[in-house]
Amino acid sequence: MMRFRIFGFALLLLVANTIHAQEHSVLTVTIDTQAAKATLLALEKPALTHEQALRIAKMYGNQGALRKLHEFEIPSTTEDFANALYLTAHGLPVTSSNEKSILLFLVQPKVKLLLQVLDQIDRDPAAFQGPIQQRIAAYSPSGVPIHLKGYVIAAGDGGGYAFGDTDFFLNLTMLDDFVLAQNVTTHEMYHAVQGAFADARKVDFSHAAPSQRESCTNIERLFSSLYEEGSAVYVDDPSQLENSHTSMAARKTADLKDGKAHLSLTITLLEMSVLALSAPEPAPYGKVYDIDFLGHGELYNTGYAMATALADAEGPQGIIQSLREPPYMFVLRYTALPLYGKDKDHPLLGPNTIAAAKHIANGCR
Repeated sequence: MMRFRIFGFALLLLVANTIHAQEHSVLTVTIDTQAAKATLLALEKPALTHEQALRIAKMYGNQGALRKLHEFEIPSTTEDFANALYLTAHGLPVTSSNEKSILLFLVQPKVKLLLQVLDQIDRDPAAFQGPIQQRIAAYSPSGVPIHLKGYVIAAGDGGGYAFGDTDFFLNLTMLDDFVLAQNVTTHEMYHAVQGAFADARKVDFSHAAPSQRESCTNIERLFSSLYEEGSAVYVDDPSQLENSHTSMAARKTADLKDGKAHLSLTITLLEMSVLALSAPEPAPYGKVYDIDFLGHGELYNTGYAMATALADAEGPQGIIQSLREPPYMFVLRYTALPLYGKDKDHPLLGPNTIAAAKHIANGCR
């Protein structure tokens, strides 16, 4: 378990000039590696009992892995996790689809390598935390204490995730590289920072026209994901992936490069998503989200382009400001930039996307 403190935007000045810490916001982060360690060590223990496997499955970090699977509509349970762990440790086949979804067959061949990554994280916290610390500090507001809790796990799908609060998860299942672990941690940690300000971004639709309430709520959820993922990709600094040599880093880099080259396509996808959510018989939000954000995460590219444009124009404050603004403002602030629509890095959004943001801004009446 690691604990470190991140002092707000003026971190470097704080160190250089020994300014009093109480003048700045303090971001406190605790990272717990115990769930990952317990899972990895259990996979090398042929004498593992089912009771021991169940205790590991019940650990909070591993419950996060199950929670993410449930978002993917995979109903794996704590018992499924324990069964998968027990069977894999004993070299027995895992046949149930819910148990296979724990993906321990991907983890087991990398146990020694992943234990080395965990050892690096624990043995030299400064090397792991330092770059993350500086990057997060640059895009976190001063004046507000924020307390985050991170969990490192080695089970289930996804490289990392957060659930809209101040917890975040780093999943080693798809990772085998220290650099990529830093990148994913930065991304998910910034989601946790966003979670600390989630209430400030909420939009009250109680006064909206009843016929508009559902579509406006779902479109704002879409704008929220566009803002959260786009900004988190910007903060995690994808250029750092050039120092990684893993297939996952290569895929992420390729997706972003391809997305930048084909922004018109992902902007059209955003436009179609808005139309689908505002149709007389709207598409379910989950179905739209599946198309836009899962798999290769097409709308990550649009959100990343928008966040980059805001940061280029306004500096870190362009990202920080969005923490406290309703997500439709992410769209409207982007379209208000002086360079909006004037070059390939500031592409035009669809008319229905902009109209939806303005409609929500006007209370959906």
